[in-house]
Amino acid sequence: MAGEELIYALPDQIVDKAGFLITILQAVGIFVIIYIIFGIINAILNIGKKKQLEKINQSLNEIKTLLKRRKFH
Repeated sequence: MAGEELIYALPDQIVDKAGFLITILQAVGIFVIIYIIFGIINAILNIGKKKQLEKINQSLNEIKTLLKRRKFH
């Protein structure tokens, strides 16, 4: 195979540097995957918080309307 022959023909220093670069890219890839998972979990939690805030806001509006009616009577 031509790819294997090319790898064996390269000097050891270049192969070592390429191996180091591949290790760095793997580490960066792992961090990116963790960041994406964290973002998904954070988005799910924010959806729940948003629903709670909407319920609180709706209750607050109901209280405001009841207080306004009470003042004028």
